[in-house]
Amino acid sequence: MAVHQLLPSFHPGDAMGQAALHFRWLLGRLGHRGNIYAGELSPSLSAVAQPYRNLRPEPEDWVLYHHGIASPLSGAFLHLPCRRGLVFHNITPPRMYEGTPLYEPLLSGRAQLAAMAPFTELALGVSAYNAAELNEAGFAKPQVVPLTVERERFEPERMDRALHAHLEGEGLTVVTVSRVVPHKRMEDLLSLHAELLRLDPRARLLIVGGYAAGDPYFRMLKARAATLPGVRFLGRLSHGGLVAAYRSAQLFVSMSEHEGFGVPLIEAMACDLPVLAYAAAAVPETLGGHGIAFTEKRFALLAELAREMGREGPLRDKILQGQQKRLQDFAPKAAQAALGRLFPQPPPARKQPRVQRSGRRAASRPRVALVISRFGAGSGGAERHAEAVATHLGSFCEVRVLTTRAKDHLSWENEFPEGEDSEVPASVPWRVQRFSSVRPRRLRAFNALSRTLFGKGLDRLDEERWISEQGPSSPALLDHLERERDRYDAFIFFQYLYAPTVYGLPLVAQKSLLVPTAHEEPFFHFQAYRDVFSLPRTLICNTVEEEQLIRDRYPDAAPSRVVGVGIDTTLGDADRFRTRFGVKRPYLMYVGRVEGGKGIPELLKYHRKIWREQPDQAPELLLAGLRSMPVEGPGVRYLGPISERDKSDGLRGALATVVPSRFESLSLLALESFAQGTPILANDHSEVLRGQVQRSGAGMLFHDGPSFRAGLTAITARRQAMAAQGRAYAMGFTWKRVVEIYRQELERIR
Repeated sequence: MAVHQLLPSFHPGDAMGQAALHFRWLLGRLGHRGNIYAGELSPSLSAVAQPYRNLRPEPEDWVLYHHGIASPLSGAFLHLPCRRGLVFHNITPPRMYEGTPLYEPLLSGRAQLAAMAPFTELALGVSAYNAAELNEAGFAKPQVVPLTVERERFEPERMDRALHAHLEGEGLTVVTVSRVVPHKRMEDLLSLHAELLRLDPRARLLIVGGYAAGDPYFRMLKARAATLPGVRFLGRLSHGGLVAAYRSAQLFVSMSEHEGFGVPLIEAMACDLPVLAYAAAAVPETLGGHGIAFTEKRFALLAELAREMGREGPLRDKILQGQQKRLQDFAPKAAQAALGRLFPQPPPARKQPRVQRSGRRAASRPRVALVISRFGAGSGGAERHAEAVATHLGSFCEVRVLTTRAKDHLSWENEFPEGEDSEVPASVPWRVQRFSSVRPRRLRAFNALSRTLFGKGLDRLDEERWISEQGPSSPALLDHLERERDRYDAFIFFQYLYAPTVYGLPLVAQKSLLVPTAHEEPFFHFQAYRDVFSLPRTLICNTVEEEQLIRDRYPDAAPSRVVGVGIDTTLGDADRFRTRFGVKRPYLMYVGRVEGGKGIPELLKYHRKIWREQPDQAPELLLAGLRSMPVEGPGVRYLGPISERDKSDGLRGALATVVPSRFESLSLLALESFAQGTPILANDHSEVLRGQVQRSGAGMLFHDGPSFRAGLTAITARRQAMAAQGRAYAMGFTWKRVVEIYRQELERIR
C-alpha cells in the first residue's frame, strides 16, 4: 500500500509543499512509500515531485489531496480509483475579501470542500480549528494531524550570518513572517511600530514574506512605512535568511485576522523568540496557553507590552520556558504518532517454515537483501566492498543484490538489462536484481545546485531536492522493498548518501543494517540524513574515525560496530606486472575512479612539478580505473580498468600507492596496498587516511606540493621498514572476523 499526496501546485517557498514533504518523511518512517504529485510543478522541483498526469494509484493505495482554493484538481481527485483522503490547511473567510477579486474564488473553495465530503474516506485538519471547519462542511469524524517543526533547522548555526549581521541593530526589533495580504493586517503592525517609536526611537520592524510590488495594498503599506523609520520589507528569504531574521529580533508579532494553524508562530518559538499574536482563528490553539495572545488591538498598550517582552527579565524568561514546552507538541514524533493511528505500520507476515519431503522442518538459510545504488562493471570502492561482503555472506545466507541498471554513477543511465542479471556467473553465491531509474542525473545542473546549497542553512525542501537530484531515482526498487519486505530476513544498505538508502531504509528499518561509508563532506550534515543513521538496527562502520564522525554529528545514531573488511593477503607478482605493462622505472600507483572528486587533479599537479624538476629521478605515475576526466602529462600513464590480479601485481611492485582523496570512510586501496607490502602516500585532509597511516606506520601524508615531495622522499628512504609494518597491519583484517560480526547482527535481527 502506497500513500501518495496530491497538491494543486508545488513551488519553492510553498508552505503546503513543505507540509507534504513532512508527511512523506513521517509516513516513510511508518513503512509507507509514496510520491508527491502536483497540478502545477516548478521545473526546479521536478526531482522532488511529479506532474499530476503521472499519478496512477492502485486500488489499495491512498491519495491525500491537500485542498487548494478553487483548484480544478478537486474534481479529478474524486474520480481516482483508490482510497481518498483530504488534508485541509486553511481557507480565509470570504467576508474578509468582499468587493475584491478574491471573494468569488474563496466562496468557490469552500463550496468545493463541501462537495468532496461524501466521496472522501478520510479528512485531516492540521489543527482542531480546521478539523471543526471540516466537520461543518460535512466530513465525517475529521482527524487532526498537526504540522511539525524540525527545531534543529532553526539553531543559530543554520542562519545566514551575513544577513544576520546586516539586520542586527540596537533598538527593539520586531519581526513578522507572512504573505503581505490584507487579512494579515500589516497596517496594524505599522500602527504598533508607530507606538514603539514613541517609546524607543531606535525601534525596528522586519516584515518577511512575499508581496507583489504593484499590488494596491502593498503600495499603501509602502507609502505609510516611508513615514516611519526602521521598517524593512525583506520579501521571501531562503531558510538561512529566515532564521537570520528571526534571530535578529527580540519579539515576534502577528496581527493576522485569520490563521488556520500559524507555522511562523512555532518557528519563532524554535528560535527562542517570544510570541505576541492576535487571538484569531487557530492562534490560541497553536500557542496552547504559551506566548501571549491578545483580543483587542490597543496599540499603545501593546507597545508597552512588546517592550517588556523584548527585554531580558522574568516575563521574557517565563514566556520562553512555556514556549519550549509547547514546542514538544509540534515535534516530528507527535505528527508521526497521529499519522500512525491512521496509517499503522504494516505488521510482518507470518512465515511458514520450509518442510522437507520427510515432513521434518528444514533449517532455513537467512534471506538477505543487499541494497546498493549500482553494482558491477568496474564500480568504485564501496561497490567492491559490497561485492566482497555478498560473496562471503553467501556461505551461510541466500543473498540477493538489489540495485539499479546503472554503470555510471555520474549519470545513472539505464545500461544493464532490467530484472535478474543473467550475466552473473553461477559460481558466485549471490544473485543480482536490477531496477530502472526514471531520470538521469544532469550533472552540470546538479553541481550548480550544490554550489548554491552547501554551507547554508537549509529547510527540508532544499535538502530533499538535492538528494532527489543526486539520485538514483528508482521507484521500482522502493516498490520492491515495500512489497517484498517480508520475503527477506534482513536488509543490508550500502552508502548513506544515495536516494535508495534515504527513501528505502525507513521502509524496512527494523530489519536493516547500514554500511554508511561516511566521511566529512558538506552533505553529511544535512538534517534529512538523520533518519538514515538513527533508524537501522546497527551501523556497520569501517573505521573508528568514521564511527566517531557519525557520533559527533548524530548523537542519537543507532548502535554501531567497527567492522571494516577482510582483505586478500596473497602477494602479487611485480615482475609479471612490469612485463605486461612495459614498466621500466620506479612508479607510483593509483587504482580507483579517475575523477576530480578523488583528488586526481591535485595529484597530477604535484607529480608534474616533481617530474619537471627531477626528470631522471622522478617515478612514473600509473593510474588505473574508470575515468571521467583527461589524464595526461610527462611520466603519467593511464592503464584503464584492470583485473584484480593486475591490481595486486601492480601494488606489489609500486614504490608507493597514492591515495589522493580528501573523503574516505575506509580506503580499501590503502589496505590492499599494505597487504602487498607497499607504503601509501595519502591525503592528510582525510582523518580516516591519517588514522590508517598512524596505526600502520606504513605511509606518509601530504596536504600540498612540498609535503607530497617530502612524503615521497621519506618513503623512498624507509620503504623496507614501512613495507614490513604495512604487511603486519594488513594481517589483522580477516574475513573470518568480519563475517562473524555480520552473522551475529543478522541473527539478532532474525
